[in-house]
Amino acid sequence: MAIKTTNMNPGDQPTKEQLREIEAAAKRPVKFTEDAPKLTEKELSEFRPANPEYYRPRKSQITLRLDAALVDAFKSTGKGYQTKINEALWRGALSMGIVYKQQ
Repeated sequence: MAIKTTNMNPGDQPTKEQLREIEAAAKRPVKFTEDAPKLTEKELSEFRPANPEYYRPRKSQITLRLDAALVDAFKSTGKGYQTKINEALWRGALSMGIVYKQQ
């Protein structure tokens, strides 16, 4: 199967047709070769964006009321607790099929 590409601008969402194509492609088996070997978890963890600024998602500042115990639990994890809350919200939204994460 040929590789299909498309150009998207930062912030664009894929169309429903594009999402169907992506989901169909994800179900096809991956063929590893000498030129494209299967990577270990350690190798995958070492990947970094070539241009981190390009991959930085746009953020919106909002006011949100959360249970105090929940906020305290996240704060107890230390620095970066707001990022952890953001990640937890993404996981919840993805599992509910509300959004499709870009990255």
